[in-house]
Amino acid sequence: HVDVYPQPDRSAPVVIFNHGGGGYSRMFVTLALRFYDAGYTVILPDQKGQGLSGGTRGDCTLSEFVQNAIDVARWARTEFDGPLFMTGASFGSAVAYYSAAAGAPVDAVAVSNLYMFGGEVVDALRTSRFAPIAELPGIVGLFRVSFTMLAGLFGRLRIPIRLLGDFSGLWDERDVQAIAAWKRDPYPLRYVSMRYLSSTFNTPPAVSLSENELPILVINPILDTMVAPKVTEDNYLRLGSRAPKHYVEVPFGHWSSNAEFIDQLVSAMDDWFQRFNEREAAESAHQAGR
Repeated sequence: HVDVYPQPDRSAPVVIFNHGGGGYSRMFVTLALRFYDAGYTVILPDQKGQGLSGGTRGDCTLSEFVQNAIDVARWARTEFDGPLFMTGASFGSAVAYYSAAAGAPVDAVAVSNLYMFGGEVVDALRTSRFAPIAELPGIVGLFRVSFTMLAGLFGRLRIPIRLLGDFSGLWDERDVQAIAAWKRDPYPLRYVSMRYLSSTFNTPPAVSLSENELPILVINPILDTMVAPKVTEDNYLRLGSRAPKHYVEVPFGHWSSNAEFIDQLVSAMDDWFQRFNEREAAESAHQAGR
């Protein structure tokens, strides 16, 4: 399932937003409308097994999420003529980075949070209830081996996601109404499969952070109580110098429906994307002048 908010002009810039593990596309309508008002065509896909998409609920791997995002980006390239940008938040930050690194035809990336799930960095424990023990020697390897074995034996077995993630911190503490609505909402994931969990320990990006070659903006909600902001900060510092990068902190929790949060997020991303709108326009003018 994909929600699209198209501008009348096919040459308008296009932004794809990837939701996280606790969300789905229509939770982000306010964000979409704010981007739309800023002149963007907005695309919000639901991952397989989440939101309004088909598939067994919660039974999808990170690699499948990434391929879904790549497919959406390729489709967007055939439908629209403007520059294309990839965004995401929480788990969707990994989907955004991984898909861009694996060849999604995008001009720049902007993420709220930045998490990695394989290769040189495995944040699966640091983004879970097990964060307090994540730095113990050998603990990540122990969990990796355990979940890999369980996925091999019981790959489709699903367990409650709350056993792993502390979703009490999903929303900023000021979002009282949003928290209540999310708890009643039938669409967010409540269960995930063993193969889903195993993939969060065993899926390196096609291009490591240190070798990244795409422009990337990293936004860090510094009042996050679900995942320590240091996880995002550490990953930003791992980014190499081959491409432009920028880091912004916002004074909110993991996610927020607060208008000020949405405004700050979209404003920062729009400022970032405009840099590459201008670069693309200059390159097009240069080509036309030859």
